[in-house]
Amino acid sequence: MLATDILKQEHREAEGLIAQLEEADGKENGESYRPIFEKLEKALQMHMQAEEEIFYPAVKNADDLEDQVIESYDEHAEVKALLAQLDSLDPSTEEFQTALATMKAGIEHHVAEEEDEMFPTAEEELGRARMEELGRQIEELKASGSSSKTASM
Repeated sequence: MLATDILKQEHREAEGLIAQLEEADGKENGESYRPIFEKLEKALQMHMQAEEEIFYPAVKNADDLEDQVIESYDEHAEVKALLAQLDSLDPSTEEFQTALATMKAGIEHHVAEEEDEMFPTAEEELGRARMEELGRQIEELKASGSSSKTASM
């Protein structure tokens, strides 16, 4: 499977989990929110690790993608900070909902840039065989679980 196809699937998974989290809205004193949040947090951390350790290093020199890759690292840092903030908040509060909306907007922007600009350029520049190899590397990373690098973030 192409790396970009895997990353797109992960984007859809994160979007679905965010929608579930919005619907949970702190009901039952956060009981319904916590498992969804933990699943979202794990999915986003694994996704960001795959992009940062495998995908971005492979594509950063392709047809002027370096600036976009640098921006993507910055966007990941914002998501990581928001995940930490959300983890410490009561989901029934307005502060939680505001932070969630901010994270959702940032992710939507990030996903649109990757899927509309970065992924097509990467596929064209690197070719199918290289994208499949990157996909295998991402699958291996997912199968092995997160590294200590992600676990410490």
